[in-house]
Formats: sequence, C-alpha cells, structure tokens
Amino acid sequence: MDSLDSVEIVMVFEEVFDTEIPDDEAERGGSPSEIVDSLERRLSNRRPNKQAVAMLQKLAKQEHQPELAEGLNGTWRREQIAAIVHEVLRL
Repeated sequence: MDSLDSVEIVMVFEEVFDTEIPDDEAERGGSPSEIVDSLERRLSNRRPNKQAVAMLQKLAKQEHQPELAEGLNGTWRREQIAAIVHEVLRL
C-alpha cells in the first residue's frame, strides 16, 4: 500500500465514522486492532451516522452477523467499528 492509498483509507474512515483523524495519527497507521482501539476511544458516546448504519446493515447480511445491525440508534460498539475497519482495509 502506498501513501496515496493510506490517505484514501483515512479519508474513508473520517467520512464513515464522522470524525477527524489527526495527521500524526494517520501517518502512524497501525494494525487493524490499533486502528479499532483508536477509533473506539474517539467514538465513545457517539452514534453511527447514516452512511455507517447503511454499511453495518450491509455487512450484517453479507457476513451473516445480524448483531452488527442491532442497536444502530445507540452508541458505537467495538464489533461494529472493527467490522467497518476490516471492510475498508479489504477494499
């Protein structure tokens, strides 16, 4: 993955999770688990936006994990964040 790919991935994360990722953190990158940890801290007490809800509903069907689409009007859960991170990194 080159630096342009990394920038695009960060932009997708920012859009889907409706948050800003500081440049120094984006440059560090990290493993999927580290990315989930960082996003989980940043998203505590926040709710998924419409784009994230649609993505989670799609992933719930696609991955046969209906729990991903449960409680979408509540705050983010770690397994939801992880599912989206893994999906984006697969693209």
